[in-house]
Amino acid sequence: MDGRGVSVNGERKPGHGRNNSGRGRGRGRGNSGGRKGPPRDRESGRQQQSERGEDASGRPDKKKNVPVASKSKDGSNETNNYHNNRNTINANNRVKNRDNNKTIYPKYWSLDDCLTRYNAQDPNLIRGTLRVLPAKNGAAFCTCDRGSQVKDVMLDGPIERNRALDGDTVYVELLPEEENSNEAKQEEANAGKSSSTQSPNSHQNGVSSDENEGDKGGDDVNEEWWQDDPDQVRLWDPVVPLRRSKNIPKESSIQTDDGAKQRHGRVVYIVFPKLFTSEIGSSEQTNAKPTRRIVGTLKRLQSGTTLLTPTNKSMEQFRLSKSAAEKFKDSPEGSIFQAKYVYGSWQEDFKWPPCVDVQEFGHSGNIEDETAALLIENGVDHGEFPANVLEQSLHVVASGQYANGSESGWKPTSDMYKGRRDYRSQRIFTIDPTTAKDLDDALHITDLGNGQVEIGVHIADVSHFVQPDSQIDLEAQRRCTTVYLVDRVIPMLPKALCEVACSLNPNVERLAFSCVWRMNRDGTMVKGHKAWYGRSVIKSCAKLDYATAQNIIERKVAIGENQLDDTLWPPDRRPTDGHTVDQVAADVRLMNEIAQARRQLRFRNGAIALNAVKLTFKLDSDGETPMMCEPYPIRDSNKLIEEYMLLANYLVAQRLITHAGGLALLRQHEPPLGDGLEKAAALAMEALGFKIDITSSESLQRSLNRLGRECQDEIILKCVTEVLKTPMKPANYIAAGGTEEHMWSHFALHIPYYTHFTSPIRRYADVIVHRLLQATLDGREAVEEFSMDQKRIASICENCNEKKDGSRKAQERSDVVFLALYLRRSPMKHVLGVVLSIGTKAFTAFLPSLGISAMLFLEEHSDWIDYEAYNAPNIGNRIKLKRTKKHKGSQWKDMLIKNFAKISVCCKCSEQPPLCVKLELEGPWSQG
Repeated sequence: MDGRGVSVNGERKPGHGRNNSGRGRGRGRGNSGGRKGPPRDRESGRQQQSERGEDASGRPDKKKNVPVASKSKDGSNETNNYHNNRNTINANNRVKNRDNNKTIYPKYWSLDDCLTRYNAQDPNLIRGTLRVLPAKNGAAFCTCDRGSQVKDVMLDGPIERNRALDGDTVYVELLPEEENSNEAKQEEANAGKSSSTQSPNSHQNGVSSDENEGDKGGDDVNEEWWQDDPDQVRLWDPVVPLRRSKNIPKESSIQTDDGAKQRHGRVVYIVFPKLFTSEIGSSEQTNAKPTRRIVGTLKRLQSGTTLLTPTNKSMEQFRLSKSAAEKFKDSPEGSIFQAKYVYGSWQEDFKWPPCVDVQEFGHSGNIEDETAALLIENGVDHGEFPANVLEQSLHVVASGQYANGSESGWKPTSDMYKGRRDYRSQRIFTIDPTTAKDLDDALHITDLGNGQVEIGVHIADVSHFVQPDSQIDLEAQRRCTTVYLVDRVIPMLPKALCEVACSLNPNVERLAFSCVWRMNRDGTMVKGHKAWYGRSVIKSCAKLDYATAQNIIERKVAIGENQLDDTLWPPDRRPTDGHTVDQVAADVRLMNEIAQARRQLRFRNGAIALNAVKLTFKLDSDGETPMMCEPYPIRDSNKLIEEYMLLANYLVAQRLITHAGGLALLRQHEPPLGDGLEKAAALAMEALGFKIDITSSESLQRSLNRLGRECQDEIILKCVTEVLKTPMKPANYIAAGGTEEHMWSHFALHIPYYTHFTSPIRRYADVIVHRLLQATLDGREAVEEFSMDQKRIASICENCNEKKDGSRKAQERSDVVFLALYLRRSPMKHVLGVVLSIGTKAFTAFLPSLGISAMLFLEEHSDWIDYEAYNAPNIGNRIKLKRTKKHKGSQWKDMLIKNFAKISVCCKCSEQPPLCVKLELEGPWSQG
C-alpha cells in the first residue's frame, strides 16, 4: 500500500508523513524523506520460451505426441518413480531411500517435455509461481498462469515441492484425485493463509491467460463493451473499443456449478530466474547460473550439520559446507549471515539445499544490520551510486546551476524553454507528505465559469535529464524504484536530480511534462474534449503538505481571518509570486469538491479500495530508536491528489495505446483468486449472516457499501476488508503488444487500461512512459524508431515488477523491525485481535490497531492452557481452550476460537531471531 492509503488500485504518493511532522524520518541515511509507500515469467536463455507455442530452440512447436510422463536417462518412468517414493513418506513428510536412508527427491522432467505438454494444453500440467506457507514442511500453492484450475493447486510438502523455493516459477503435474493428501494438512495450511507478512497470495506471476481466447465471441452474454457502460463514459470517456467481462472470469470466480475440488500436484520442473534481475543485460554476457541471496541466522544440529535459517519463514533451511561451518563455529548467537543459493545445485539426494559465499555481517536487533539484511533479502540493496553516475548527474544539471551571493540553485536555460508550453504564471502548487523532498507532481485548477473546470497535472520532466542508455539511465534500470524505509530512503536517481533539478520545489522554475483536460464540477469528464499532453515549464507557488491542505479543506484556516495561524498553515508553505492564500485555499477546496464527487461515482461504478493500516513512527534523536508508533492517517487531502493522479495516468495510457500500439507500457491488474473470495464471503456469512456478492467488482463493491451501512461493528468491517485483500493479485507492468487486449484492464480501478506517468523520480516505468508519450507527440516516425522494441519494454516491465515487489517487501519488513524494537521497549498489553484463520495448534489474528496479522502458537501457552482442535461440518476448524491455572490475573475459564472471534493479546518482541512481533494470548476481548 502506498502512503496515501492505496495498495493495488490507487495512485497515492508515498507516505513521507508517516513520522509525525518529520520527527524521525528526516534523520535517515542517504537521502532523507519519508516513505513513498505503496509473475514474472522468469525464464532465461534456453528456458526463455513463451506461451506462443515455441519449443526450446525458439522454433514453432510442431510436435504432435504429448508424452504421458518423462523418462530419466536410464529409461525409468519418472511418474512411476514418484509414486513409488510417495508411498514411503514418513511422518515428517520426507521420502527416504530404503538402502542408504538419504532424502531422495524425484528427478525433473526435461524442459522440452514440459513445453510440449504445456503448449498442447495438457490438462494435467500447469505453470505458475510457487507460494510456500511459513511453517515447517508446510504446504505450498500454485496458481495456474492460464487459469485452467478454479482453485490453486496444493503441493502437500517438501516432496511435492521437489526442491522448488518460495517464489519460483514451476511446472506442476496434477495428481490423480485419489492421491490428494489428508484434510489435516489442509487445515493446518489454512491457519497461515491470512498472515500479512507471508500471505500465500503475495507472489503472483501475472501471466496472461491463453485459455480465455475462446470466450471473446460476440454471442457471450457475459461480455460487453466498456463504452456500453454509461457511468464509464461519464467517468473516463474511453475511446479505445475494448470488450470486458461483466463478471469475474469463471477461472477466477468461485461461482461454479461443478463443485470443483482443489487439486494436488507436484513440481516437475523449475524455471530458473533471469540473471538480469540483479544486473541489466548480464544474462547475455555470462553463462553463470542464476543465484538467490539468502539472509538469516545459523542453526547447529547435533549431527554437526550447520544450517542457515532464513528470515523469510517460507524459505527452506540451507546447508553450509563443512569449511563454512568450521569458519563460523564461534560466531555469537543472533549473528546475521548472508549467502547465495545457486539454482541447479540442489541434487536429488540432498536433504537441504546448499549455500555458498557465506558471510557474517551483523547482529539481530541492530538497526543498521537489520536494514542491510532486509535490503539484501529482497534484492534492493542498491548501495551507493557509482562515481560515473554521480559525475554524469552533475554534468547534466551543470548548465542550469547558478550562484547569486548566498543563494544558489538550478533553473532552466533559455534553450530548455524551446518547444514548451509556458505555465509559469499559472497558479500551480504541490501537496505532499510533510518531509517529502522529491516532489514529482503539481496541480492547477481553473474554473471556466460554465460548470466546467480545467485540470492540469504537471510531472517532473525526468526524461529530459535521463537520456536512454546513459550511465544514469542504466543505473535507474537496475534500481527501478526508490525504496522507502522507516528511517531512510534509497533513491532511484542521484540527489542532484531527485531533490534539486527534477523536484518541483516552490518559487523556482522547473521543467515538466503536463497533462491538461476539462472536467465537469460533478466529477465527470467533458465528453469529446481532448486532453493536451506536452512538455512545459512551471513555477510552483506553494509547497503544501497533507496536514495543511486538510486544514484548508476543513476550513480551519484561510476563512477570511486577518492573520493566519502558523500551526495551521506554516509560513514556509504559503504562496509566493503574487498568489494569495485565499486563492490557493479556494483552489484546494474546489479540487476537493470535484474529487469527492468523482470518487463517489468511481466506487458506485465498481472501483474497489481495500486500504490497509500503515504505521508511522516517531524516532529518537539517534534516528534509530522508535519512541512512538501509531497509524498513519489517510485524509481527504490524500484522496484529493489520488483522484487527479489516477485520471492523468489513465489519459496517458489511452494516448499510448492509440498512438504507440504494442509498445504501450501499461499497468495491469488481473481479477482476484476466486478461492480466496469464496473464503472471505463464507467468513462474512458465518460471522455476520451477511452475503457478499463476488460475481463482479461492481457487485463486490455494492456488497461492501451495504455491509458498511448495516454493520455497526467497525472492527469487523476492517477484518472483512483484510480477508478480501488476500486473494487480490498484485498489479503488474506489461507491454501492451504482449498481452491480449481484454487483459489490459485494471480490476481494482475498474477501467479498461491504466499506466504510471506521475512519479518518474521514483519509478523507472514512468520514465519509459514519458519517453513513449513524447514519441507519440513527435509523430509516427518517432514511434517507429523508438529506442526500445516491444520485447525490450516487456523485459524492463518484468524487472520493474520484481523490484517493486522487493521494495514493497523491504518496506513491510522495515515496519516489522521498528515495531518489534518498539515493543521490546514498550510491550502493548490488552490489544484487540480478531481471529481470521485457524489451524490445529495455532491461529492467525488480525490486529486492527496495528494493521498486521500474526500467528499465535498455542504450544507456547501449554503451561496454562489446554486446547482441543476439531472440525465443524460446513464451517471449518474450531479450537476449544481451557485455562488450567491462573495466569497474570486471567479470570476466564473456557474459550472457543472461531473465525472473527475477538481476543485480547499482548504484543511483544520475539526473544529469538529473526526480529518479529510475538503474540501472547490474554483471554477473550473485553472493553474494560
